[in-house]
Amino acid sequence: MVKTPKSVKISGGYDLVMELFSPYRLRIYDYNTQIRDSGYYLKPLHLVYKRFGDRKVKYVYFGRYWYRIYKVPADEEGRRSRLKWIYVGREKPDPALPDPPLNPLEGLAIIVEGKDIFVDENTFEALVKISMAILGENLFE
Repeated sequence: MVKTPKSVKISGGYDLVMELFSPYRLRIYDYNTQIRDSGYYLKPLHLVYKRFGDRKVKYVYFGRYWYRIYKVPADEEGRRSRLKWIYVGREKPDPALPDPPLNPLEGLAIIVEGKDIFVDENTFEALVKISMAILGENLFE
């Protein structure tokens, strides 16, 4: 029998997680500015939305999601030019690119419902350790 981890609800946890993530998000945005001419873009998180009846749930996956960005020119039908994002994987696509900044939340996944989050026990423990390391306090008590 496989033991499944228990789910932990953290009331108001979404804002707390995003507060922890904020300085790393800024570093990743700076990194993307640095590599802009390469045509690649690093997204630090992936969002998936699901609807269960009248409930809307957001799944947030922290990681490294690489995209190639192409500019699609305006066409004869009057549509404006736009950017096309092509997912290229989770590994750095070009070894010539500088290494991206570290993200302590990489590999974690949370389920968001309103401002509350649901995480497994391992993710909860990781969030507590990250909070203690970065801020010197447990935001998730």
